Amino acid sequence: MSPSCHSTVGQKLSHVDWPTRHGVNVHCPCCSDILTDDMTNFSKNKILFPVFQLDGPPMWCMVMSMTCTSCRHRAAANSGDMLCRFPGHVRSSHPAETKCALDNKNCHISQSVTHVFDLLMPTHGNGDLCSKPLCNAINWSHMKRAQNCCSFCKAAGRKEPPPACVEKDCACVAACPPLGDGIRDACDVASSSNNAPWMISDHDWHARETQGVACDLIFAQDHAFEVTKNCFQNKQIGAAALWDVSTEAGEIASAVLVPSTKTAACAHAATQMSRRPSFNPSAKHRNNWPAMNDFWRLLFGLSLQGRLGLFHHTQRITMTLKKNHTDHFLATSHLPTCICHHNLEDHENLLRASKEGSLSGTKHSDQDMQNLRSTKHFRQRCDKHSRKEMRLPHVLCSKLDDWFDRHKCSVSDNARPAGGRKDPNTGETLFTPETKEAIRNCKEKAKCVQHPPPLDQMHDTIKPSPNAAHQLNECVACRGESCLDPLEAFHNMLEHFGNCGMRSTLADNLNLTGTATCNLTMRHKRRLTSSSLTPENPDQKKTPAAFESLVSCFNHSELAHANRIAVDAGAAPDNVPFENAETLLPDNGERFFSDCLIWKNTI
Repeated sequence: MSPSCHSTVGQKLSHVDWPTRHGVNVHCPCCSDILTDDMTNFSKNKILFPVFQLDGPPMWCMVMSMTCTSCRHRAAANSGDMLCRFPGHVRSSHPAETKCALDNKNCHISQSVTHVFDLLMPTHGNGDLCSKPLCNAINWSHMKRAQNCCSFCKAAGRKEPPPACVEKDCACVAACPPLGDGIRDACDVASSSNNAPWMISDHDWHARETQGVACDLIFAQDHAFEVTKNCFQNKQIGAAALWDVSTEAGEIASAVLVPSTKTAACAHAATQMSRRPSFNPSAKHRNNWPAMNDFWRLLFGLSLQGRLGLFHHTQRITMTLKKNHTDHFLATSHLPTCICHHNLEDHENLLRASKEGSLSGTKHSDQDMQNLRSTKHFRQRCDKHSRKEMRLPHVLCSKLDDWFDRHKCSVSDNARPAGGRKDPNTGETLFTPETKEAIRNCKEKAKCVQHPPPLDQMHDTIKPSPNAAHQLNECVACRGESCLDPLEAFHNMLEHFGNCGMRSTLADNLNLTGTATCNLTMRHKRRLTSSSLTPENPDQKKTPAAFESLVSCFNHSELAHANRIAVDAGAAPDNVPFENAETLLPDNGERFFSDCLIWKNTI
């Protein structure tokens, strides 16, 4: 086989002509007349339209250009507004997603590439990271073809030298994949595109998903600052921080950029959130409660109970410690035990599973468990299997006094002895002059960190999967605040949505994507709780324990569209393919991230 022929073996050629291939008529979007075929890009310019893939060279398309005899409107057969009009079995024959089949583009990316980029972009936002795999796929394919050609010549025993391989650039592959900037531009435009069979753009879907978050028990609100760096226009629009709200289910109810941390800056977003029919909390957590309690009771009623956030309660002490001290990690790891403790029954089951080796596959001794408690791995692996109980106010104050005495290095008259030490390297003490005042302040606020509802309402329990060896319950907290619970954990994720210095529209799209993904993940996890009435618990045995918390599909609008197709085809409404598809609520006008701040600046 000649090198020219060998270079094209395996590449796919697609003829994008819907009346010829599937016998469907395409109507003009302007006057609804039928579009007629005119010519293809190959018949006119002798060029092909590339669709880039991850497994080698691009697919080459001969695209029909269609015109309307009435209004002379011209449209390409592979444009997104054309593809979204066809039935699913017709539309799936073209490899590109409808939202990414953008007009005025000289190439498309395949559906598999789109799904991979949808997972990468929210947490990376790096266009070059997405562009390089497409280029590497072409380079790898060309290298393998050259190896195969030379290897075959040697195996066949040919005496003459192997024929020269076809040059890759401008010969074997005459098109290059889009660069990083082009991919970021396409991601931004595709997020706002309504070219989908369900006619909802990703931006609107993610916004409405956040608008539909409900609250029946507790919500927490806080500010984050790192996320403002994602938008390079943060100073022009006056964004100083992000104000966000988390509910007892771990879902993010609101997230807007604000010019300051004052309550007046977030008052509009809070008022809009309070008008949701399904948002009826009985308690809230705040980092500076009881400040501004009159404002929050004005929105949610006089019966609203306020509590101080557990994370901020301990942070007032940890911020006064010297981070470079040898005992800093030991002191900060012991401090939370002064405020809460593990449920005894859960802790007993956890120790049993660890010693038997069913939790991690390795049997741990008492000394191993003691060493594990002083590391972050205990919190990451074991804390989810044990409920946290708040200590009573007077016990909490006594524990704080014991903690202070254990780590202080000097005593005053008639005081308890000091058990701390100075740093062996620097000779500095762990405490600063502000630590004692912080301890006193936290003791005064001991009543403000107690759980408003009883313990059984502060945790949901996920029964263990039949495939799990340890058979330990997983406890999902309903507190909605603290580093172990959703709000602060969401702040940690939010810092990694996108990259620094993005345009505001792209940063908002990626942040909204990450927020909606976080909400759907938490909602999927809550379906596994023992209090849920969904039929998923009996099906746990069908899924490996490590994958039961993974969401199979995030876009419930697409699932609902598939159910409508099944009903139109004759399926019973109670026998649709996706029984747990959620209905997207109507748009109530709330806007998030920079959209809300830009709107406020214009009024």
